[in-house]
Amino acid sequence: MPRSAVVVLLAVLLALTGCEFEWEIESGPPEPAASVGQGDVPAGTLDPVAASTALAALPVAEKTALDGYERGCGEGEGCVFGPAWSDVDRNGCDQRNDVLHRDLTDIEVREGTRGCVVIAGLLEDPYTGQPVVFEKADAAQVPVDHVVPLAAAWVQGADAWSDAQREVFANDLGNLLATTRAENSSKGDSTADEWVPPDPAYGCSYATVVITVKSTYALSVTPAEWDALRSLLATC
Repeated sequence: MPRSAVVVLLAVLLALTGCEFEWEIESGPPEPAASVGQGDVPAGTLDPVAASTALAALPVAEKTALDGYERGCGEGEGCVFGPAWSDVDRNGCDQRNDVLHRDLTDIEVREGTRGCVVIAGLLEDPYTGQPVVFEKADAAQVPVDHVVPLAAAWVQGADAWSDAQREVFANDLGNLLATTRAENSSKGDSTADEWVPPDPAYGCSYATVVITVKSTYALSVTPAEWDALRSLLATC
């Protein structure tokens, strides 16, 4: 008997007997976990009121030296935040593709990758508000930005973490946004007192993401950064 017929028959029998029963039917590969983070900020980002409270509780201190910081992961290089784009949530899809699934619309995926590898889509760049076409052949034009940069995290507390903690931070979806190559390069390792999104309408969202990440990981802010974040929250 076909499986569909079995399912229907079971449903009828259970309805007649008044019993309740739950079963799970496999329907294909799982969706990347990042799909829950739709919107202009990652899922779990504090709202402006909560972010204001969290900002007041952040430790304020000047940045320390970059001594010991190594980002490269090539042969013979150190890598204090671990390999780029690990599958830390073990969902079968690396974090970069998780972010592309979350932040892009009209996506196409590569066959044979269990729905993981994004090969095309459309991004509404959060930092500029402009639409950007993503093509896998030119993937470098849509990098994934660490909203709180890794180098900034290093000089504001992450230098004291374990390697495992730093790898989790580097791949935390709450600190990752797809953007354009130009904005990713312009922002670099800057903090909020040194760089803000070109689109003023995103200033509030940017501040809430930064504060959420810093609060989650107990990272410090400089006095100038604290002032800048407070000013951005005032635009909410």
